[in-house]
Amino acid sequence: MAAKQTIICIGCPLGCRVTVTQDKKGNVTAMKGADCKQGEKYVLEELKNPVRTLTATVRTGDEAFPLLPVRTSKPVLKVLLKPIMRETVKAMVKPPVKEGDVIVKNVAKSKADLVATTDWPG
Repeated sequence: MAAKQTIICIGCPLGCRVTVTQDKKGNVTAMKGADCKQGEKYVLEELKNPVRTLTATVRTGDEAFPLLPVRTSKPVLKVLLKPIMRETVKAMVKPPVKEGDVIVKNVAKSKADLVATTDWPG
């Protein structure tokens, strides 16, 4: 029996709803709804290698500025999001911090760093 799923493409502002049918081996047998080649490429990549850029905050210990916004330096595998968040929760920073500073290097062995997205103190 073929498996169907709908993926919303984020390759462009259209946000196409692409319905993908896969056989038992996971091979794509049909794809409907992608309005462009970029959408088709995005959906195929999302099926085999879903990645995300994680955004979060880390504690500072400062009452006036208790949380520093951070993000991964590059998209990471979706399965690594929880392990990355476990490390993020444990992190604490001290000033000064500049936008782009590495807060946690190679976070959760993802090959991405957790970096500050703002200066502190600003």
